[in-house]
Amino acid sequence: MFPSRKDLLSTCIAISAMLCVAPAAFAAVTSRGTAVVWPIVYSQRSGTTTARHTAVQSVRETLEKGGFTLISQTVAAGTWKHLDLREPTTDRPATTSDIVKFARAVHARYVVQPMFRFHTRSIWVDIGPRTISTAFVTVRITDASSGRIVYKRVDVQGRSDAKTSILKYAGAVLITPLVTAVSGGPKTPQEQRAVQIAVAYAMHDWVHPKK
Repeated sequence: MFPSRKDLLSTCIAISAMLCVAPAAFAAVTSRGTAVVWPIVYSQRSGTTTARHTAVQSVRETLEKGGFTLISQTVAAGTWKHLDLREPTTDRPATTSDIVKFARAVHARYVVQPMFRFHTRSIWVDIGPRTISTAFVTVRITDASSGRIVYKRVDVQGRSDAKTSILKYAGAVLITPLVTAVSGGPKTPQEQRAVQIAVAYAMHDWVHPKK
C-alpha cells in the first residue's frame, strides 16, 4: 500500500524541519580547531612513568574540554620521527620551522608543546613524615597557520597539598577528578595530583579565554 499524498507531505515537512534545525544543533559542538600535543619534554628526567602519563593526559583533557579536536599521540610520535625532526630539550625547544612542518604533516592547526618538571620530597611534621610533590608546567601553543606562539605559560606551579579550593578550578578544565594522595604515602599519587593542578592553572585561560 502506497503512502497518501498527505503522508508524503507530512514527511517532507518533517525532514525540512530537521534540516533547518540541524546547523543550530551542531553549532554548539563545533570544534575550535585541530590540536596535537607534541613534542613533550620532561625536565631533569623527573616524574614517575605514571605521573608523566597523567601529565600528558591532563593537557589533552583540557583541550577536549575547550572544544578542540585532538590528533592521537601515536600519530604525533610517529610523524615526528618520520620527519626526522630534532628532539627538543629544556634548553632548546623545537624550532618554529619544525613545528610548522610537523603541524602540516599531521593536519593540525595548533601545536601544544608541554614541558613538565617534578620535585618530590619528604618532610617531617609533628605527626610523622609527609610526602609533598610540586609540579612545574610550561606550555607553548603555536598556531601553524601563522607560525606564531599564541599562548604561553612558563613554570606554572601545582602542589599536591593544595587546598580544596582548587577542586572547582580544576573541574572547569579537567575531565578526570584529582588523584587522592595520602600524606605519608608513595610519591606517584603526589606527583599525579600536583601535575593535574599545575596543568589546570596553566591551561585555564586557553580553555576559557577572557572576553
